[in-house]
Amino acid sequence: MICVKNLIGTSDNRVPNDYSSWLDYWEKEKNQKANQCSASDCSQSDNLVGAHVKKVGSDDNSWYIVPLCQSCNMSEREFLVNENLLVPVR
Repeated sequence: MICVKNLIGTSDNRVPNDYSSWLDYWEKEKNQKANQCSASDCSQSDNLVGAHVKKVGSDDNSWYIVPLCQSCNMSEREFLVNENLLVPVR
C-alpha cells in the first residue's frame, strides 16, 4: 500500500485522445474493469471516476490515475491505495 492524496482542480485536464474519460484511460491501461473505489478504507462501487492523485512523502512528483468514488475523489485527506493500481498520467 502507498499513501496518496487527490490533486484538486485537475478536472479540466484533457484525457488523451484515444480515451473517453480518465476512468476509461485507467481501465484500458490496466486492461481491467474498475469495480470499486481504490481507497483502502472505502468499498463503494457506484459513481466511480478516474481520479488524479500524487504520492505523499515521495520525491516522485508524477501524477497518477486511480478509480475512486466521487466522495473519496472530493476528499482532501491522505489515504492508502494498492500501488499496483496507480497508472501514470501521460
